[in-house]
Amino acid sequence: MFYFDWDSLLYRVIAFVIAFSVHEWAHAYVAYKLGDRTAKNEGRLTLNPISHVDPFGMLLILFGPFGWARPVPVNMFHFRGNRRLGMVYVAVAGPLTNLILAFLFLQLHVYLLTSGVMNTWPTWAETLAVNTVAWSFTINVALFVFNMLPFAPLDGSKFLRYIMPRRYDAFFERMEPYGMFVLLLLIFIPGLGSIILYTPFEWVRNMLVSFVQ
Repeated sequence: MFYFDWDSLLYRVIAFVIAFSVHEWAHAYVAYKLGDRTAKNEGRLTLNPISHVDPFGMLLILFGPFGWARPVPVNMFHFRGNRRLGMVYVAVAGPLTNLILAFLFLQLHVYLLTSGVMNTWPTWAETLAVNTVAWSFTINVALFVFNMLPFAPLDGSKFLRYIMPRRYDAFFERMEPYGMFVLLLLIFIPGLGSIILYTPFEWVRNMLVSFVQ
């Protein structure tokens, strides 16, 4: 799903815009509920794609093997209660929302194909709806798996760091500068990427499909 393909470009644009926007909104919303107004003050507590989509990151993910959205600013020192646990909640909020979206889009895809609701639709509308929903399912599964990898700057690295005891903070800080190099290796070395990325992707996708069969 992260490659150049004119035939699916429109469907992937719509799918990525939705996935990125809801993902970043979820981070901002959870941080806000925990007491941090940083994202809200910067206009990020919204589902408006303009606030979340990075144009260059979007172009890369549409025409290449990777990309990104604009990260939501979070200040854990504004959190009420346990700040480390708060960071765990904020970190997991984005990927978890992608997983929920994947399940909802899968349900919608099954409904569109089996309910007959599209019988009176023009062909172009039927094609747009079915393909956009199918790509939305696939892309949200992929974003869930990718973002939960334990390498900086992904959400999985924050989740792992703050769920671990504080004494490991120095280790994570030392490893953080190398996170991007690890991600590039995963992306550009086919065998390694297959093990770390595509195997869990297939597992999550098949698990969700099994729920609707």
